[in-house]
Amino acid sequence: MHRRQTPICRDRKHALPPPQATGESGTRVPSGPPEVKGHRQTLWYWLVPGIRVKRYLLLFATGTALLVVAIDGLLQTPGTSWLLNLRPSIQHVLRRFLPSGAVSAVFGVFCGIAVTVSAGLIVLAATLLARSVLAAITGSVPRESVARTIYRYRMAESLPRVVIIGGGTGIKPVIESLRTENVKLTTIVTMADSGGSTGRLRETTGMLPPGDFRNALIAMAGESTRSARLLAYRFPEQLEGVGGHNIGNLMIAALSDIKGNFGDAVQELSELMQLPGQVLPMSLDNISLRAHFTDGTTIDGEDQVPLQGKTIDTIEVLPPHAKPFVPALEALSQADYILIGPGSLFTSLIPPLSIEATADTIMRSSATKVLVVNAMTERGETEGYTAGMHLHKVEEVLGRSCIDMILLSSTPIPAETLGRYASAGVNPVSNDLPRSQHPRIVEADICSTADGLIRHDPGKLRIVLRSLLGL
Repeated sequence: MHRRQTPICRDRKHALPPPQATGESGTRVPSGPPEVKGHRQTLWYWLVPGIRVKRYLLLFATGTALLVVAIDGLLQTPGTSWLLNLRPSIQHVLRRFLPSGAVSAVFGVFCGIAVTVSAGLIVLAATLLARSVLAAITGSVPRESVARTIYRYRMAESLPRVVIIGGGTGIKPVIESLRTENVKLTTIVTMADSGGSTGRLRETTGMLPPGDFRNALIAMAGESTRSARLLAYRFPEQLEGVGGHNIGNLMIAALSDIKGNFGDAVQELSELMQLPGQVLPMSLDNISLRAHFTDGTTIDGEDQVPLQGKTIDTIEVLPPHAKPFVPALEALSQADYILIGPGSLFTSLIPPLSIEATADTIMRSSATKVLVVNAMTERGETEGYTAGMHLHKVEEVLGRSCIDMILLSSTPIPAETLGRYASAGVNPVSNDLPRSQHPRIVEADICSTADGLIRHDPGKLRIVLRSLLGL
């Protein structure tokens, strides 16, 4: 087979240009200078217009030159070049406007200001250059400082590994409290949701439930970010076809179809959102829940459990031998801290713990296990439950004495708010746990009562968790 050669003219000015690569859309992709090889070719790419590097290098060089001149002026050293001989000229100009005795002092002040300005220019140029390079590599402008970004990547292996387990809605405040901290954060999400948009997608497409996963992604990204607001948007109910559906759920459904499986889909979406931590499903099996009530009856479906108005005895994950998601097991086995909750005890917290391999991994882990107990009881699940009853149900799955620490809310609740909750059959979770060394009981102000709603507060949780996790 003969290689196609580019025709060459004797007159170099009229030589045909080298062939250029063509993209899928038919647009030509610059291929660089054909005769420049190795280090020379690398240098050429740094000089290409539009890569947003040269401007910062020029700013850095300007700051450096000004710094050299300013330091020379302060040190009063003999000039060694025309650049460093500016001092006599500047002093000559100052003598025209100032008394001779003040020239040296004013000149020194000018030099000091020049040193400060030049140092600022150098730092600014280095920061802008680093941000430009990071944006080119990651595909997006870093939302945090360059120093923090570099710190997180360089120190990732030495940062404390924190794993949060639960449903997407309940654990959102905990995720939000730790997403900007210096930790290696992983969230393992319950995959048994069967209501609302999630339930409709499960029925029509057979996909795994995206709802709790979407909520965890939004919390990990930060609710104020553009990507989080997009994922949280819900179409109006009156729209035919997509009415009531959440864009985040539809994106996960689309990526699941494109990638071929839920695991690859959520990994792709996490990368697109540039998350500061991982969000992992507890299993890729098509899981559902079966509740066993104390009266001997049962009901299937996560969304149906709280509607029965009965006392739950146990919760069962179907199929009985569901396989855990391997990356989730790896995160648990390597964790330094495992935070369970808050969230619906029977439908969000216990299901991921009920997968046999997951429970075994948590029990064998040397991590500190922390149970974050709900501030209030929940209708249809935990009416009349105390902190001790929450702990008992978790330890029924994980084993006695598995939990090392229990975090309880001590936030004062206004009487009016308490009365309104009580009228709906919801009350504060009381602390009936005995004071002992194990598990350690921590009561702290970790909730907000704004707008008459009692919710765990990310800001307050951040303060407490920093102390508990040694951050």
